Amino acid sequence: MAKLITGILAHVDAGKTTLSESLLYKTGVIRTLGRVDSKNAFLDNNFIERQRGITIFSKQANLSDKITLIDTPGHVDFGAEMERTLSVLDAAILLINASDGIQSHTKTLWNLLSQYKIPTVIFVNKMDMPDTSREKLLSKLKKGLGEGVVDFSKDFAFTPEFSEEVSGLDDLLMEKFLNGENPKAEDISRLVSERKLFPCVFGSALKLEGVDELLEILNKYFSVPEYDDDFGCTVYKISKDKQGNRLTHLKVTGGVLKVKEYLDEEKINEVRVYNGEKYEQVKEVAAGEICTVTGPKDSFAGKAYGIGKGVNSYRLEPALIYSVKIPEGLDVTKMLHILRDLEEELPEIKVDYSEQTEEIFVMLMGQVQTEVIKELLQERHKIEIEFGEGRIAYKETILEPVIGVGHYEPLRHYAEVHLKMSPLPRGSGLRFVSKISVDELDTNWQRLILTHLEEKNHVGVLTGSPITDMEIEVIAGRAHLKHTEGGDFRQSTYRAIRHGLMYSKSVLLEPVYFYEAVIPETCVGRFMTDLDKMQGTCSLEEASEGFSVLRGKVPVSEMKSYMNDLRAYSKGQGTLSMTVSGYEECHNQKEVLEQMNYNPDADLANPASSVFCSHGAGFVVKWDEVNNYKHIR
Repeated sequence: MAKLITGILAHVDAGKTTLSESLLYKTGVIRTLGRVDSKNAFLDNNFIERQRGITIFSKQANLSDKITLIDTPGHVDFGAEMERTLSVLDAAILLINASDGIQSHTKTLWNLLSQYKIPTVIFVNKMDMPDTSREKLLSKLKKGLGEGVVDFSKDFAFTPEFSEEVSGLDDLLMEKFLNGENPKAEDISRLVSERKLFPCVFGSALKLEGVDELLEILNKYFSVPEYDDDFGCTVYKISKDKQGNRLTHLKVTGGVLKVKEYLDEEKINEVRVYNGEKYEQVKEVAAGEICTVTGPKDSFAGKAYGIGKGVNSYRLEPALIYSVKIPEGLDVTKMLHILRDLEEELPEIKVDYSEQTEEIFVMLMGQVQTEVIKELLQERHKIEIEFGEGRIAYKETILEPVIGVGHYEPLRHYAEVHLKMSPLPRGSGLRFVSKISVDELDTNWQRLILTHLEEKNHVGVLTGSPITDMEIEVIAGRAHLKHTEGGDFRQSTYRAIRHGLMYSKSVLLEPVYFYEAVIPETCVGRFMTDLDKMQGTCSLEEASEGFSVLRGKVPVSEMKSYMNDLRAYSKGQGTLSMTVSGYEECHNQKEVLEQMNYNPDADLANPASSVFCSHGAGFVVKWDEVNNYKHIR
C-alpha cells in the first residue's frame, strides 16, 4: 500500500533526532525514548553517528500504515545526503529551533523544498526554552518564509481568525468565507498539496509537546499521491550493510517491484524494508513505498528505471580538495578502488587520481567529512589515512565562443572532431549537443563523441581545474571507412576540447559562501570592515534586542577560518553559518595562477596537440599549428 514518504529536515542542532524519537515513541514504534547524548537513538544507529551525536546517513522508519519517516542529516557537510532524499519525498517536516529562528541553512532547505515542490509542515522546536515568544517567532516565519505559514496549534486552529487567515490564501476560499463558509478539511488538504499553506506547530520534542498535533496534521491534511500501473522506480541512495553487501535504496514510483525480477539486466536478489537498522525481507513492494534491494551493481543515486524520475545532479558541491596520505606499503591502486567504492555511497565527494604524481585527491564539503571518511575506512578496512591541508576547488570557464579541433591519425587509425564551446550562465554546468547532419557524420559516431564528452572530467588550461558553464556542440566530424575505431574519436574529442581552450579567453571560478551572521550590534562595524577586506558582500537584514543579522556572499578562500576571529572579538556571542552557494569569478585570479603555476603544455594527460599521418607514419602537431593541418575546412 502506498505510503506518505515524509522527511525531517533541519539546521544542525535544531533537535531533529529528538523529534524523530518522539514521533517513533508516540506511534508505538519504540517503547522508550532514545537520546543523542545517551547514544541510543533509534535512527542514528551508525557507530560514527552515535559517537559524534550527529546524523550523517539518511534512515527510514515506519511510523504507521500511512507514514514512512526518513531522517536526514542536518550538518551542512552532509547536505547532499539530505538533498538526495528530496527526490522521493511526498511530504516534509521542516524543523526550526525556536532559539535560533530562520538560519541561512534553513533558507537553503526552504528553497530546495520549493524546487522539489514538496508539501511542508513546520515544527518550531524548543519552545520550552526561556525567552521564546510564539507571536514573535510566527511573525519572523511569515516574513522569512511567506504568509502561507499558519499557526495550527490547538488554541488557534479553527478559530474565526484562523479561518480568515487560511481563506485569504486562496481566491475561491475567500469568496466562500465572505459568504459565511469556513474552510473544510479537504480545502486545507488542497492548499497544503498546492504549497499555498504550510501548517505550523510550536512545541518541544524533548517534552513531547506538539508532537501529537504534528502527527494529526500529517494524517489529516497530507495526501498520499496516486501512482501509475506501469513500473518505475527512482534510486536515491547506495550503501553497504555490515556484511559488505551493496544496497540500492529506491522508491517505487509505479507498478510493483518483485524479488527475482530485473532492473535493466540486473537481477534483484532481495527486497528489504528497513525499520531503523533492522529489516524485513519481502516478496514485493507496491508503488508509493521505499525499499532496499540487493543484486544490482550498476545502480547509482539519481538513476531511474521504467517511468521513474531520475535526479542526475545535486546543487550542493564540494568546495575543498584534500590530498590523501595513505599508509606506507599500501598499494595506491587498492586505495583508489576503496575510495571509488565509497564515492558510490557519498557521490558528493569526488575522487581523482594524478598519474603524473601518483597522488589521490578527494573533493569534500568540509573538515567534518574528512574525519568521517577516516573513521569509515578504519572501521571497514582497518586502514588509517591522513588528509593533507585542504585547498580551494577551483573551476574554469570561458568568456567567449571558441572552436576546437582534434585530429587523431596514427597508422591505420583516423578521426577528426570540431567542437564549438560557448559560455553559459553561472551554475549551468556542461551541456553537450550535436546538430550536424547524418550525411556529414553517421549517427553512431556522433553519439560516440557525445559519450566521450560526458565520460571525462575535462580540465581547463589556467590551473588544470574542471571546466564548467559552457555548451559544447559537435559542429563537424569525419571518420574513415576502414580505419576508424571507437578509441580514435575518444582521442580526437579530448584533444578538440583542449585545443579550443588554448585559444579561449578563459576565466577562473572560485566557490563562494552564502553566510548569515548574528552578532552584537557593537561588532557590526568590525564585521563589515572585515567582509570588505575579504571581497565579500554584506547587508544588514534586521536588528533587535542588541543583535544584528547580516547576510551576503564571500569567497570560500577568505572565510575558511573567520569563525575563530568572530568568536574572539564578539566574546563568544557571535554566530556564523555558511553554505556553499555556487561559483563566481575568482577575486584574486592572478595570485592563484602564480601560486598554482600550471603549464598546460606540460600536462601530458590532457594534450591539446593532434596526431596526423604522413608517408605511413604518425606525427604530432602542436596545438597552435593544428588549424593548418586539419582536414575539414
